[in-house]
Amino acid sequence: MHDFAVIGLGAIGSATAAELVRRGHSVVGFDRYTPPHTMGSAHSDTRMIRAAWYHGSPYVPLVRDSHRLWNDLERSSGRTLLRTTGALMMGPEDGRVFAGGPLRGVARVGTGDLVLSVEEVVERFPWLRPAPGTVTIYEPGAAVLSLEACLEAMLEAAGAADLRFDERATGWSASASGVRVRTERGEYAARRLAIAAGAWTPHLLPELSLSLEVERTVQYWFEPAGTHADTLAEGPAWVWELEREGTWYGFPPSARGLKAGMHFQAGRGTDVERVDRAVGAAETEGLRRLFGRYAPGVAGALAHASVCLYTNTPDQDFILDRHPDHPGVVLFAGGSGHAFKFAPVLGSLMADLLTDELPRHAPPIFSIARFG
Repeated sequence: MHDFAVIGLGAIGSATAAELVRRGHSVVGFDRYTPPHTMGSAHSDTRMIRAAWYHGSPYVPLVRDSHRLWNDLERSSGRTLLRTTGALMMGPEDGRVFAGGPLRGVARVGTGDLVLSVEEVVERFPWLRPAPGTVTIYEPGAAVLSLEACLEAMLEAAGAADLRFDERATGWSASASGVRVRTERGEYAARRLAIAAGAWTPHLLPELSLSLEVERTVQYWFEPAGTHADTLAEGPAWVWELEREGTWYGFPPSARGLKAGMHFQAGRGTDVERVDRAVGAAETEGLRRLFGRYAPGVAGALAHASVCLYTNTPDQDFILDRHPDHPGVVLFAGGSGHAFKFAPVLGSLMADLLTDELPRHAPPIFSIARFG
């Protein structure tokens, strides 16, 4: 019998397995594919790590610790995992984020980040064309994570575990003597269980009726173009709340291209087993129109497009808690499009709950009871 079993070896599951191994425990882990893969949420080249967006919230100590742990993992793995590029958080003054939201707090009190006028944005980043009235916070210390390299490094750190790829977990059971995980190939016993299955979580925990919605979203890579193609690579990344279109994000070009997409897209709910993974021309043209209006001339030919899945909670905060009926089962769910940056800390929190240690950070906003 293993000490712990982990279902799902994406960002949070691999971080949990790595942390349990680091603490000297025996671990068996399962993933229906071989990560990194493109079927769930932990793929698509890059993610941002930034703090300003969470100003005044319980996420601030989490993101600071995560940044430190990513740097530690970069050193120990010998891989390049993150690059400081800075990030822009932009939107209308009366929008969802700035009107009483976390970035308004940054603008009021100052955090070492910069509040830029429209004119200052254009002067610093001449490829951008913000509309009049756009409020901008520039966080110079924000960084871009190399997603696949990060995931590979965490799986490598969990290498002493029995990691069983391409083996789908079909169910599990818990009793006073421990847990049993059923897969397509057999049954495995462990003392306790972590479930971090992303969009497949509702299928593994039907008894909880979790308030989760799986959302289909598309990420695009364009060939950098125009006179600013070289300076684009220096940064920054951006998250831009637009008045009508939604929240648009983009990254400095990587080897794959200039990445951009929309953060949260109403009406894109789906089921993980029936996802439309084809990307239509109309979807691509919608993003091109945004570039044409707000960053003209920088997006060349489409190089690649990929469907990614968000698993959203109603309040966009994570679920990280013990199963209400089985205290030996700990679950993470509802990454809501912003979990990856926190993976090392979330894995540590999962390990704390599994080993009955007092978590250093245990925000009540992650409690499963809030949906009761």
